Amino acid sequence: MYERLADRMLPAVTVRMGRLRFVTLLAVGALVCHKWPTDRVAKDGVTPPWLVYEWFVIEAFVREHSRLVDDAGIPGIRKARRAIANGRPLDTYSYLKTATTFGFTGIFRRLALHLDVLTPDGRLDDSGYRLVEAWAKGLGLDGFVDGTTGRGARFRAQLTRAIEQGLERGSTAPLPVELRQSMVDSLDPGRLHGIERKVLRQLLIERAGPPGKPEFVPAITEALISRQRPLEADEEGRFLQELPRRVHAELATLIQGINVYERLCGLLTDSFDWIRFLGHQSHGAPVGVREFKRKEVEHIFKAIPAAISAVERHPQLLTWEPEIARLLDAFRSIRDVTQFFTALLEHHRVVQDDKPPEGKEAWFEQERDDRVFVRADYVLETPPAKERIAYVHEYRLPTFSRFLADLGAF
Repeated sequence: MYERLADRMLPAVTVRMGRLRFVTLLAVGALVCHKWPTDRVAKDGVTPPWLVYEWFVIEAFVREHSRLVDDAGIPGIRKARRAIANGRPLDTYSYLKTATTFGFTGIFRRLALHLDVLTPDGRLDDSGYRLVEAWAKGLGLDGFVDGTTGRGARFRAQLTRAIEQGLERGSTAPLPVELRQSMVDSLDPGRLHGIERKVLRQLLIERAGPPGKPEFVPAITEALISRQRPLEADEEGRFLQELPRRVHAELATLIQGINVYERLCGLLTDSFDWIRFLGHQSHGAPVGVREFKRKEVEHIFKAIPAAISAVERHPQLLTWEPEIARLLDAFRSIRDVTQFFTALLEHHRVVQDDKPPEGKEAWFEQERDDRVFVRADYVLETPPAKERIAYVHEYRLPTFSRFLADLGAF
């Protein structure tokens, strides 16, 4: 549910995204791979040209590591480093098992589609051509886009030959040191250049928001920049609690919905975490209502009705997310801490049972009475904080904030 609420604000972004420049890397790869049909695969029978390109880029980052600004947020680099240390090329076995999801192309394809950088079949879209032209111009890679003459044309031809080799082998092949260094110098995720940066900023602000809501992203951008530093994950809740006073009414309504939903989620999560902490304190003994009846839990329990009421009063939240009603129903009629303890455990079991593909095991084992054993993997060594500051879930604003940092906004 929180993911769908986040989609209403920043549908192009996910929390797994790192450096914004990976969008440029996707665009460059799409241009280079344009010569092959979309159904072409490598010798292994499964790997498309764009993934072979990704192999070569990540391998260059590993082999020429000292030329990178840093390797933070580069998907797959640890796996690649391990393969290269063992003397193996990158291929479908040595690289990420689900590279189409967790490689940099898989992670950033969503954003590239929203920005009209890529088409759904992975070809370069109109904005993608603009972006590659800006990238090439900023680096002095003349001829890269049209492939005719110049330093850029030669670089593109070298990349094309490397990918062709990779398709024929089903893995990466040794590349000249000079080519690897050129790949790192021109594709390093930590180096956004002036013209390229301007194009990305324009695309991000114009197209990263929900359709028909052009005011959302500019308002969020302005509020984030006014902080004068990137937003950390544990600061997002407070930021969103203060933001409705400064934005358009429709965005304010959405943010207020997120705020009241997260208030309830926070209270329930903290209560649940008290059971997990008590499981740690008990040293393996079962935990029941007697241990759960603490003043901290009583304080949380007394706040639940008001939190439920705030969700119900919100003008749109239950229309957007009808499933929230099931959460309300699970706790609306609770009259005391004893019932609260039982309801938390039951809600947890329901959530676990609903997890795909065939449900997950609960974090507790039921004793004969109402007591439970907390499984060792799920105990907490410290109790919940007295006052929750961070949200339970993340709504992509720290990620978007990092994009703005890459664009030089702070």
